Amino acid sequence: MRRSMLVAPMIALSLFACSDDELAELGVVFNNLETLTAGTYEGWVIDQGGQPHSTGTFALNANGQHSFASPIDNPAMFVLTVEPPDDTDPAPSDQKLLGGPFVNGTALLTALGFVSVDADADFNTSPGTHVLLTPTTATASDDDAGIWLLDPPEAGGAPTPAVVMPPLTAGWVYEGWVVYGPGTAMERAVSYGKITLEADGTVSGRDSDAAGPLSGAPGDLMAGPPFSGGDFVMLNGTMFPAMPMLPFDFNGDDVTIGDSQWMHVISIEPAFDQGEDTLDAVPFLMKPFGDPFGDGGPTDTRTIQPLVPLPTGVVTLTN
Repeated sequence: MRRSMLVAPMIALSLFACSDDELAELGVVFNNLETLTAGTYEGWVIDQGGQPHSTGTFALNANGQHSFASPIDNPAMFVLTVEPPDDTDPAPSDQKLLGGPFVNGTALLTALGFVSVDADADFNTSPGTHVLLTPTTATASDDDAGIWLLDPPEAGGAPTPAVVMPPLTAGWVYEGWVVYGPGTAMERAVSYGKITLEADGTVSGRDSDAAGPLSGAPGDLMAGPPFSGGDFVMLNGTMFPAMPMLPFDFNGDDVTIGDSQWMHVISIEPAFDQGEDTLDAVPFLMKPFGDPFGDGGPTDTRTIQPLVPLPTGVVTLTN
């Protein structure tokens, strides 16, 4: 699923009833939706008793135009899901991406309350800061090759939490990435792990691969501080073609362009997505937070910013 990190197209879908005049017709416009390469989209209308009825699975065509027959008349709600690969379950998946109730024939679709636990979750302000450190090596000379979501400790102290993000529903999980050359032909993304939150959204535990397979302690799930992040300092037998040499230099100038070509991205991923250890993996279409590494010392705090708006949509119901 190779694509620019910062471009989220508008895709219009028109869902029309077939020959049955008694069924409703749905005109749908999705914003910030992209083609999937893992799993498939499926539309659902929810009846007045709360039961889901599929409008069918679909892949987005180049022109974004699709036609479906509505399975029921007078639906109460529309929901869009991402169904996992090889799905055989007739019920909606846990990956409910968008939804909204019909009010006067129109449903405004939002990810809030579907992807996020809180229907009033805030993805439009900074969730916190990060630093550049390599705690799995014995030298500070490679600190520009590590990223950690923490506040560095005072002398003799311990690191403290620096990031709070909206908690997600069971179908979704945050993942952190370092991205080289975003928006260019050289764009490559490497995951630093799935991020676990406390109940209040605080990031204060290790991510899914601790300091990571490219760290100074590969395979050690207790390596590094008890926060999300990773060190990218040595190959450890893993080859990454078309990438800068290790250790990565997130903060340094690019040898040909001059400025740093690295960016930090936090995505929201389907929970069924487990493998992110190759360059075939890229962030999912929901990339709510991120920041260019830019200049500054390794322990200087860098502010994570809102990056790409979450998807939205509008459904118009006609008979």
